[in-house]
Amino acid sequence: MEHEEDVEANAGKDACCCPGCGPRKARKKGKNKHASQSDMQDEPHGPGTKCYKFRQQELWALTPILSPKFVIAMYLVMACVCIPIGAVILARNGTLASTAQVRYDNIPECDVGDVFSQTKTCTVEITIEEDIEPPAYFYYRMSNYFQNVRTYTRSRSSPQLAGQWPLTTGQLDTCEPILDNSTTGTPIPCGLTAWSVFNDTFVLCEDRECNNPVPTTQEGIEWPTDSSTKFKAGPTADSDPPGPWTDADNDLITSTPFMVWMRLAAFSEFNKLNLIVQNQTLTRGTYYVQITNNYPVSSFDGTKSIIIFQVAWYGSANSFLGIAYVTVGALCVVLAVLFLLRVLFNPRRAAYDDPTVVLERINDLKMGRTDDTTEHT
Repeated sequence: MEHEEDVEANAGKDACCCPGCGPRKARKKGKNKHASQSDMQDEPHGPGTKCYKFRQQELWALTPILSPKFVIAMYLVMACVCIPIGAVILARNGTLASTAQVRYDNIPECDVGDVFSQTKTCTVEITIEEDIEPPAYFYYRMSNYFQNVRTYTRSRSSPQLAGQWPLTTGQLDTCEPILDNSTTGTPIPCGLTAWSVFNDTFVLCEDRECNNPVPTTQEGIEWPTDSSTKFKAGPTADSDPPGPWTDADNDLITSTPFMVWMRLAAFSEFNKLNLIVQNQTLTRGTYYVQITNNYPVSSFDGTKSIIIFQVAWYGSANSFLGIAYVTVGALCVVLAVLFLLRVLFNPRRAAYDDPTVVLERINDLKMGRTDDTTEHT
């Protein structure tokens, strides 16, 4: 009886402060020969029972035992998935037509120097060596232009671009350093990104005089979430309630080229979509692009070019993507073969390959530790 009282006293001291912990201790003690029958019938109760297993770190968890057979099969499955995808991409790359990159900022007729207010119109030739089935995508490419600088990426007001009004000071402070205008207050749109928007325009033609322009569109060059959520017209003076936006501000913010520009590039050389040829096959031959050049790049040693792509379900021609898939698949095959050789020539103990034996051994070790602890107590 004295030993029984000592066990109950120790259980009371070891019990934690959370509800349900005490009964759990008593229930564990019920497995011991010294515990009473009433302790064995105790169950967690009270407000703490709902999260009892979480508090005691007894939540269900999956602990897989990875056998060599399973690992080898897993690597082979990954190889069977990656290698065909890579092969398809590499094969499709050979069928995607594209034009050579044509730089135009260094052409004297197109060069606007360092002056933002200067505009020049010029025409450049672009050669198509293979027929490009619709849709064909017309891109402009810039180099040595860093849209990933922190000051540049932060300098915008997302609520303002979404047409929200009124705006708090905190919602506009992110536009620094393009925040205030001495005559009209906060510009719309504000921020470095919006104020440096690319404004060259392009017309794809079949002749130099551009009497036969190729039908193109700028609809759909933006992401769907941009036009539906992120860039919306704001209230004008005629709205109820009125706002500071003008029709020109709303036309700029809701234009698809502006949305494309506001999708910042990660690298200093990038392509941005400008036109889509949807209803006409671009046959082999020479085409002409009439360019209205407004955007100076010589001050930072930048370049401007144009290029036409045909794209597939994974994007434009990209050999790296196909090579990466094939490489990963080949690596999986190599690892599977190495594991197979390891199993054949130096197998591990058979007991480890039988989950039942392993689990029984784990349970035996747990019971052994429990018995030792009980006897020590």
